[in-house]
Amino acid sequence: MDWGLYKWIEGHPGLSIYALAKSIGWSHGKVYSSVKRLEDDGLVKIEKAIINGRSASIVTYRRMQDFFTQEELEEIQQPGYFDDVEEILKKATS
Repeated sequence: MDWGLYKWIEGHPGLSIYALAKSIGWSHGKVYSSVKRLEDDGLVKIEKAIINGRSASIVTYRRMQDFFTQEELEEIQQPGYFDDVEEILKKATS
C-alpha cells in the first residue's frame, strides 16, 4: 500500500494530502497515515503551505541525490563504477 502511494507521489509530486486522497480514491486518513510512514522512512518530504488561504501539507518524493553527498554522486558517475560494484557482489555471493 505505502509503496503504491510512493510511486504515485513520484509521478505526481507537489500534491497536498487532500489532493492525493482525491486523485487515488483513498480517504484522507488513509493517505495521511501512509505518507507519515513514508516520511518516517525518509522517502518523502512533507512541507506546510498556504493554498487558497488554507494550510495544506504538500508531499514530494526524495530524489536519489538527496541520499548521497556530492562526492559520492561524482564517484557513482565515473565510468566503470558499477562494474566494480558488480564484481564485489559476485565475490560476496560466491
